[in-house]
Amino acid sequence: MHDSPEPGLRERKRAQTAEAIHMAAAELALERGLDATTIDAISERADVSTRTFFNYFSSKEDAVLGIDETAVSLELERVRDYEGDVLASTFDLIYALFEASGGGQKNKALTRAVIKKHPQLMTRQMVRVAELEDRLSAIVAGWLSSEAAFAADSDEARLDEARVILGICLATVRVSMKRWAMHGDADPGATGAASAPSPSPSGAPADPRQTYERAIASLKTVLEKLS
Repeated sequence: MHDSPEPGLRERKRAQTAEAIHMAAAELALERGLDATTIDAISERADVSTRTFFNYFSSKEDAVLGIDETAVSLELERVRDYEGDVLASTFDLIYALFEASGGGQKNKALTRAVIKKHPQLMTRQMVRVAELEDRLSAIVAGWLSSEAAFAADSDEARLDEARVILGICLATVRVSMKRWAMHGDADPGATGAASAPSPSPSGAPADPRQTYERAIASLKTVLEKLS
């Protein structure tokens, strides 16, 4: 996975406001429960107006998760360049959504705690990715056109193939992120990827990006065994 370029000042300020709202929403969901967490309460704790809230998030659930539409678009633009590995690049697309949806925040323990208490939010996260399936598949199909094995296929066939690749990667991510959210990732060997990154020396759960990298290695291992 490649690293995104540093965002500009305007983007950083926007990200700070989005994170303030996201953190306020996540904290309230833990304290009061999801049903009792209101947009007014989130806005008050984040010290923003409700109008500002809706400039960043379309619902309280999206605020709890940190699903910011503008941030998602920016992240996808940053990672759409193809680096020669279809699977790794597809995981980059999915990871970009996670980065723009609360996963890249400093307090990962809070994000994990909220999802653990309200597992239905994990479903919302995956639904959000599904809502972007056509956009993501089109990007992957464009990459396939530069691959010799797919170059002779029609545009329609490559789009179908891209959807299959995206679906496989999403299923792998769903398994890995569910484990990260529910239990942490203290045992790197459990995914079947011996070369996967190790957890931090402190024993804290692995960084979500490491979890994604393990997912890539795990998927490749499974595909090799099936081939």
